[in-house]
Order: sequence, then structure tokens, then C-alpha cells
Amino acid sequence: ARLPRMTAHSDRRAALTRALVLLVLAAAVLTAPVFLFGEGFEAKYVGRVAASNGACVALCAGLLVLLKRGRAALAASILVYGLLGLVGTLAWINGEPVQVNVINFTLVVVLASAVGSARDLLIAGVVAAVEMTAIAWTRPSPHLGAEKDLAELRFEGIVQFLPTFLVVVGVLWLARRPAT
Repeated sequence: ARLPRMTAHSDRRAALTRALVLLVLAAAVLTAPVFLFGEGFEAKYVGRVAASNGACVALCAGLLVLLKRGRAALAASILVYGLLGLVGTLAWINGEPVQVNVINFTLVVVLASAVGSARDLLIAGVVAAVEMTAIAWTRPSPHLGAEKDLAELRFEGIVQFLPTFLVVVGVLWLARRPAT
């Protein structure tokens, strides 16, 4: 069976995916010591940093193999969903208000827009929005005020990020459309 011929677009996408995988790999390796200094060298933090950054390194190593085999579209999708899973898991277990993690979810949808399919962008955007809303609902920010009731805290926390996040996903979606 013949392999599909590479187009200029697919060549650019493969090169961009490879560059982003290498960037994520470098970030995982270089930020591990920073996280350890920032979090403290307690066993629970060392384990969490080793697991999260190690998972990221393993993901990137596998993606580099896929890219070498010419599977750029698959590698791009796995990069998006792998990082979405990692960011989502860390957001659930870190115990922080969701606002601390919005930038990480935003990064994933930007990556999805850059190298993923339109479907990857929409799925990542919806999954991230649902997950962030669930975190904000179950873990409202204590910084919003002690005088407010729980429902008000929950809704205020959600409206602080969700509309803007959805606009970002919308802008990325519209930017993918061909110019008319």
C-alpha cells in the first residue's frame, strides 16, 4: 500500500508538531527543579513532580517516535489529549482554586488549534470548560469573600474564567476557517 503524499501543509504541521513536542519535553525537564524549589522538597511534592514531569517526558518520547514514523496527525492529537489529561489530573489533585489552572487549560486549546484538527480543538475546549467548571463548583475560591454563600461563591468563580475561556476557544475556532 502506498503512503499518502506529503503536502506543504502536512509538512509544516509535522514540523510544528515536532517543535512543540520538543518544547514541551524541554519544559518538563527544565521545570522539574523549579517546581521542587517552589513546592519544597517534601516527599509528596517530589513524587508529584516526578510523576507529572516524568509522564510528560514519556509522552513526548513516544510522540517523537510517532513523528519519526510519519504519523504527525496522530502525534498532534495525542499531544493535545495527553496534555489535557495531565493538566486536568493535576488541576484536580493540587487542591488549588481553578483560577490557578486556567492558563494551563488555555495552553492546551492553543496547542490544539496550532497542530490538532478542528475536532481536537472543539473537544479540548469543551472538556476543559466542563472540567474547570466542575472544579470551580466543587472547590470555590476562598479569595472571593467569606461573607458570600456557597452558591454565590461557586457562580462567581465560574464567571471569572468561563466566558473569557469560551471566547478564546471561539477565536481559535474562527481563525481556523478559510478567509472569505
